[in-house]
Amino acid sequence: MSIGQRSLLLFGAVLLAGCSAPGEDVRITLCKTLVLTQTQGAASDWQIETRQPGSYQDLEVRVRFTTAGGQRAEAQCFYPYRAVEDDALALAEPLSVYGTAPTRMRIDGREFSRQALAEAVSEAMGTQARAWIEGMREGLEQAARELGGH
Repeated sequence: MSIGQRSLLLFGAVLLAGCSAPGEDVRITLCKTLVLTQTQGAASDWQIETRQPGSYQDLEVRVRFTTAGGQRAEAQCFYPYRAVEDDALALAEPLSVYGTAPTRMRIDGREFSRQALAEAVSEAMGTQARAWIEGMREGLEQAARELGGH
């Protein structure tokens, strides 16, 4: 295998490594990140439940977690139904019919205002972007080390 082929292969691996939580739906990942940013990273022991109500209603992602003080807590993120029509993707990936940003959120029963939710989503997405960039940086450094060794 030539250096160019190895570079291309390693670059693809780096891109995949930069994606967080492979196999986890983006709505679940965002809800967990929202919890982490709102609890200053002091959440662990995740239990996730999704509730898909009847047609055309919001999806509820319910996240149960343990706080830094060892207490159990709960968050709910609600994602709007966004599908225009049922299609093969909706059948294969049922959560794909819902938006990727929550329109409502609660932590332990405390409902976030629209403004507070917008700020929380912005902070959470910034956190995710920084983690993605760090993953890419580490992957590129690893690829450079491996290429330098040959």
